[in-house]
Amino acid sequence: MAMTRLRRRGARVRTGVLAIVAVSGLLLGGARAAMAGEPTDQIRAHITVMYGAVGASASAPSPSGMGSVRKVADQMFDWRAMAREALGDHWAKRSVEEQNEFARLFMNLFEDAYLSKIRLAEADKFEYLGETAVGDEAVVRTRVVTRNGSAIPVNYRTRRDEAGHWRVYDLDVERISLVRNYRSQFDSIIRRTSFEQLIARLKAVEDKRAGLQG
Repeated sequence: MAMTRLRRRGARVRTGVLAIVAVSGLLLGGARAAMAGEPTDQIRAHITVMYGAVGASASAPSPSGMGSVRKVADQMFDWRAMAREALGDHWAKRSVEEQNEFARLFMNLFEDAYLSKIRLAEADKFEYLGETAVGDEAVVRTRVVTRNGSAIPVNYRTRRDEAGHWRVYDLDVERISLVRNYRSQFDSIIRRTSFEQLIARLKAVEDKRAGLQG
């Protein structure tokens, strides 16, 4: 009788343990699914390619390497959406030709700044911390460790396009929106001078970059 009671107690304990393990597995499984979804997978794939070409060393990559990186960046970022947000209320006041020119200049400005920062980071210490998705928008949270050991949180704000691709429309670096930061600067220049003067300044930056690369 005593042995029978012990066996029954043991069975209840094992059943209880299995139940706890099963529940824990469901909870952890749900957490992992939330941590790494489609937005994170796509951003990770793009960044891995760019790190491979740009972040492998502190030296500048070859022109062919930079060309490959820029193609990946074009797939990763929604340049026109970013340019529209960066210009704010001034966007609707410009002609289609002016919008296109600004979008091109802004793309070059932002792309150069982003790629130059990649070269300062440790590729093997790049961390993906999770994502938050609501409908067709998602925030992919990451942490970058620079070569001097500083850890910087970077959130990629993405939106799913008609083809189903998650494309970045803003970056939050240490909780600061880069697109809003640019918008503040551009708005100040336009109000103090003119839209034409902003374009002239962006072209001067582009010419300077081209001269350095040449």
